[in-house]
Amino acid sequence: MIEFNATFIIAMLSFVIFILIMNAIFYQPVLNIIRKREDYIQSNYEDSANSEKNAKQIDEDRDKQINSVQTKCRKEFYTAVNQLQENAAGKIKDAKESSKNAILNEKSRLSQEEAVLQQKLQSSVVEDLANSITEKLLNANKVHIKQ
Repeated sequence: MIEFNATFIIAMLSFVIFILIMNAIFYQPVLNIIRKREDYIQSNYEDSANSEKNAKQIDEDRDKQINSVQTKCRKEFYTAVNQLQENAAGKIKDAKESSKNAILNEKSRLSQEEAVLQQKLQSSVVEDLANSITEKLLNANKVHIKQ
């Protein structure tokens, strides 16, 4: 059987004292180093998670800014294009109207010239006809008078 004597108690006490000394000298500093390392790893993990979150937020902000700038540029581009098309359409319309007016003015001028020329032609034809008739009549009279 098991005997409990003074050697057993001294061995037990020396074991407990050894554990306390080991705890104070070895285990506690090792556990402190392990805790510090775990805290360091945990803080690095949290920092990396925060950095990743910040990077995603920066990416989203950049994408939003790019999209807003692209949208603004497209609107300005389409506005400029529409304005230029309207200006071009106005200039084309003005050019058509001015050319139409020029054509009408020229037609009117040519019609007036035609009327003047027809009048002159009729006058000259009438004069020629009158001269021709007068000449024939005079020649016919001269022929009758000589005979």
